[in-house]
Amino acid sequence: MKIAIVGLGQVGGSMALKLRKTGLHPDLFDIDPKICGLLNARCEEFEGHGYDLVVLALHIPVLLEKIEKLSKDNLYLDTASVKFPIMEKAQKMGLKFIGGHPIAGNERVGPESWDSDMFNGRPFVLVDNDASRGERKIVEEFVEILEAHAIWTEPSKHDTALAYTSHAPYFVSTVLKKLGTPYEEMSGPGYASMTRLANQNPELGEVFKKYNSKNVANVLEKIADDIKKIADEVKKCKNMG
Repeated sequence: MKIAIVGLGQVGGSMALKLRKTGLHPDLFDIDPKICGLLNARCEEFEGHGYDLVVLALHIPVLLEKIEKLSKDNLYLDTASVKFPIMEKAQKMGLKFIGGHPIAGNERVGPESWDSDMFNGRPFVLVDNDASRGERKIVEEFVEILEAHAIWTEPSKHDTALAYTSHAPYFVSTVLKKLGTPYEEMSGPGYASMTRLANQNPELGEVFKKYNSKNVANVLEKIADDIKKIADEVKKCKNMG
């Protein structure tokens, strides 16, 4: 399988390392000279042809712009955490495109975030724009190489689910981090777990706001309502301090 990976951040770089461990040698593309040097990648914009699969591991704003310039003879797979606007744009441009989202990652950035085992046993969500059986098989084989497991769904269902399980929790984590920072010398593993998401790149929060705003706002409102109910119940308890 002739594979290209475009964008060598946490996800793309980890994929590159995993594929190399399995004996595959994908063509790698990035525009950061340091990253390209570490992975022996091509330090240039991707404009390739003739690939069985091109993985677009790019931030959503960059990805949406890139989609407008891609060749129509490759099969593409993205890795963005929001699917509806990506799939809509890819369909408009007439690309052979399957949306993807590996449900994996860490709070680190740059080369320190690369982990060849990041995808082991993790779900890899897939959505398609009327992809052929052969195209679906290529992507499923790629997911198997990563040792992840494929879950096919619809773009809107994915975006709703991630609002509950990732995007809204990110904002809750940032609030807890903000409120708890003065008391961290007395914090334990529970606090660390609850605030881990707050250590992610803050640009992610802006992406969640812009591209999955309706779903995220809905979930945050539900969380706020339930927290208010709990606060009211706690107020009724005997004050011990």
